Amino acid sequence: MFPMEERETNIQDEMLNRFKEKGSTITVFLTRGNRIVGKVLNHDRYTILLEVEGHPYLIYKHAISTIVEGS
Repeated sequence: MFPMEERETNIQDEMLNRFKEKGSTITVFLTRGNRIVGKVLNHDRYTILLEVEGHPYLIYKHAISTIVEGS
């Protein structure tokens, strides 16, 4: 079997970049049931940096179940 070719940007990156560029408020639902509302400051392969009430929150992507635009 051959590994799947990965596009230069994936759907996650496209969505997170759009939220960041627009300055959108997003709601992140964690696998434990917690909900975090904030704005995307940055992201990488494993994490998302959110601004929540003026403070930075580093969230590991493996802990996220759902991301929606809006609060």
